[in-house]
Amino acid sequence: MRNTRLKYISLATCLAFSEADAQQVVLDSIAYQSTPRQAVIDLSIVPTETPENRKTPEFKAFLIDNPPRLVLDVKNLKPSAPLSQPSTDHPYFQRLRSSPRNKNDLRLVFDLKNQTDIHGYTIDIESTSHGSSLITLTDESTLTREQNPNTFEPSNYAHSNSELHKYDLTAPQQSTNDLYPGNFKENRIGASGDESFFNDLISDWEISGYAEVESLGFFQTPQDNQQHSHYISGAINPEIYRSWDNGSQSFAFSPFYRYSQHDSRRTHFDIRELTWLKAAYDWELRVGFRQVFWGVTEGFHLIDIINQADFVENIDGEQKLGQPMINLALIQDWGTIDLFLLTGFRERTFAGHEGRLRTHPVTSVGDAQFEREGVEKHLAYAGRYSHSFGDWDVGLAHFYGTARQPTMLPRFNQLGEIERIIPLYENINQTSIDVQTIKGSWLWKLEALMRSGQGDRFYAATGGVEYTFFDLFESGVDLGLITEYMYDSRGYNNFQALTQQALFQDDFLAAVRLGFNDIQNTQLLAGVIFDRTQNSKIYNIEASRRIGNDWTADLQVRLFRGIPVTDPLIMFSADDHVRFQLKYHF
Repeated sequence: MRNTRLKYISLATCLAFSEADAQQVVLDSIAYQSTPRQAVIDLSIVPTETPENRKTPEFKAFLIDNPPRLVLDVKNLKPSAPLSQPSTDHPYFQRLRSSPRNKNDLRLVFDLKNQTDIHGYTIDIESTSHGSSLITLTDESTLTREQNPNTFEPSNYAHSNSELHKYDLTAPQQSTNDLYPGNFKENRIGASGDESFFNDLISDWEISGYAEVESLGFFQTPQDNQQHSHYISGAINPEIYRSWDNGSQSFAFSPFYRYSQHDSRRTHFDIRELTWLKAAYDWELRVGFRQVFWGVTEGFHLIDIINQADFVENIDGEQKLGQPMINLALIQDWGTIDLFLLTGFRERTFAGHEGRLRTHPVTSVGDAQFEREGVEKHLAYAGRYSHSFGDWDVGLAHFYGTARQPTMLPRFNQLGEIERIIPLYENINQTSIDVQTIKGSWLWKLEALMRSGQGDRFYAATGGVEYTFFDLFESGVDLGLITEYMYDSRGYNNFQALTQQALFQDDFLAAVRLGFNDIQNTQLLAGVIFDRTQNSKIYNIEASRRIGNDWTADLQVRLFRGIPVTDPLIMFSADDHVRFQLKYHF
């Protein structure tokens, strides 16, 4: 899935029980509840007959990604019976895994569904008057927080349970399908009749985001003497959010700016998001700049086409430019239909003369050509149907408009040498499918497409499987083994494949993923993509870890080996590099 940005939340909670509760306690059962923008885990906690040193449960909860999971560590708690799994059609939770820790403690890992993006989610833990505990996962992008900022503070460090009173949980439950607290609506922004419209409009803006310093170093001498061996850069990506109208309307603004040493093209500004959202029971309307991700595979996001790749950020294509659009989502029991009118075209970014990880010679972005002109050049249309059928998640999509991936046209001088490369953006039709299913410890995934408009019609697919050893040797560590195959009908040794940069025509990915499930969110992904026909290899190592409450460190190493001249990756054959990023999250 897409490399998306991360917000970490951990909550350490000491629950206050009555004198009768001052006994060893057990987890009797788990119930799952949900609304379109929240999920609640209801833990039924009961005392046993034998007191034991007045121990009470202590909770710590945090979110981690790749794959997305909600981890709940509970001290002084044991399950009394097998714990129930979420239903197959639950909108957030895929399954529950549990394991004892230190004899008296319990770890619960809730696997989130693939399309769930943990960025922007927060967690609350609260005890009820009848002895159960509620863990609430909230989508902050569409649901506002309370008027009192002290009662709902997303952060990276622990809080006492006495600070968390988001709902009056002693109130009678409202009789709805969602089984939510009866005063839920009264506690949301804009519900108070005493608050003026103006005060409601200007209050409770939420500001978050990150600032980053990056070091990018190369092991080999550059192919062009204008290039350098080391680059320092800095970036800032704040996020401003506000919701009103009982949470049914919201505004989000996320600008991005990077200053880069040496490479003037990498010094750039972009609006990653500038969106107004109107949400109703069975539809949502979004207008503005957004980022939309399609896909399920690990090695190559084949069908992800809505947003333009920001190649000066990273050549893996996971960093995207904001796309202006109007998006209407129709939400029904039989699935969700997303309709897109893409109202502006973003050209792909490329490194400049002094930058590395670039074409040779440099891409002349100012001379870009388009098949269509005027309004047609800028407009594109897309639609996608997605639904979960039991264990299966399926998406069907079609895109029509200017291609995001350009054809790279060489321009020759009088001596027959390539003096520059010009991107050509053609008009295309692309139909795609993505499928994912979980069977026990197996995760199967597939992306496939058919595209016409860039020369001959072609077909491409990438798919594979991931098997995870959960709680390896009772260490709390998850070990995932990944293998995928990538196919492209354009094949090798032809002009179309070379100019359209068909990178993976007959390639395998083999990788291992380590998730330590710790509060520092330590993760490691290491793998190799090898070309079955030409025997070239791309090695990639990615590691990340949280430092303290507000910092994260990310490390990436990428090596290119045995790249033939007929492969578009030949331009990076002398660009083995290591990238280190230190981020401060605010």
